[in-house]
Amino acid sequence: MSIDPKLFVSNFPVVTGTLALLICGKTILVSLMGRIFGISLISALRAGLLLAPGGEFAFVAFGEAVNQTDDLQDHIIICGFGRVGQIIAQLLSERLIPFVALDVRSERVAVGRALDLPVYFGDAGSREVLHKVGAERACAAAITLDTPGANYRTVWALSKYFPNVKTFVRAHDVDHGLNLEKAGATAVVPETLEPSLQLAAAVLAQAKLPASEISATINEFRCRHLAELTELCEASGSSLGYGYTRIMSKSKSQSPDTLDLDETQVSEGTLAV
Repeated sequence: MSIDPKLFVSNFPVVTGTLALLICGKTILVSLMGRIFGISLISALRAGLLLAPGGEFAFVAFGEAVNQTDDLQDHIIICGFGRVGQIIAQLLSERLIPFVALDVRSERVAVGRALDLPVYFGDAGSREVLHKVGAERACAAAITLDTPGANYRTVWALSKYFPNVKTFVRAHDVDHGLNLEKAGATAVVPETLEPSLQLAAAVLAQAKLPASEISATINEFRCRHLAELTELCEASGSSLGYGYTRIMSKSKSQSPDTLDLDETQVSEGTLAV
């Protein structure tokens, strides 16, 4: 491709005007598509501004992600590189578990790249993008996007096009969790319960309650909440409940009230708390 400098200069107003209209039109179109598929307004506008000027260079940039994920096998896909996604990435990095992360917010991608992590700009709900990061060879996906709609669309895409991938996703509330399960989620975790329990434990400690009483109170609430959600899920006809269940590891002589908070494990089948 070549450019005639004289022709460009002589038609500079027309060229720049046409280019501005083209970029504005692409920005509006990409932003509208983002809103349709569940991306927040700010993120949709940001994606539109970033993608609108793209041409051949956009394919070159995304080609980097393709080249760097070609050899990945049984890796984890982190969908969303916010606070939760960054913690998951840190834990995987410490255990030398291969992963790739996707996000539509450029500042988050920049944070990951600055740390030399495999974080790329891309829509995790897109079949093409998932294919580019090797979803057909991945073993699991941790979905922690900003909006319920984006989480739902990503679970649906993975379940439909890459059923081999186990999907672990956070839910904003019970209704959202049930919808995610219907979309094919392997496990659904309420995003507010454990942080709330940790905060409550800190407040109870400040109130001078003994550690054993704090542990019993927190465990009792967790078990009651589990029972309520399980009952709700069964009433709705859900097959897996809310996704996963937290099984308490204890001896036969140990009661749930005296259980150590750290002695827990997660098993597949019912409800996550």
